Amino acid sequence: MKRDPIQQYFKDPDNKAKLFVGSTIAMIVSTALLTIGTIFFILMLVGII
Repeated sequence: MKRDPIQQYFKDPDNKAKLFVGSTIAMIVSTALLTIGTIFFILMLVGII
């Protein structure tokens, strides 16, 4: 029987919470960057920048 390191890591609820918080922060940051990039692109098309 092989030991799965991922299952061993996720047995601890704190590790699951750390992964959840990290992925939530990554989603928020990526959404903010996409929004800023879109606004910057639109401003460039309009000619303001």
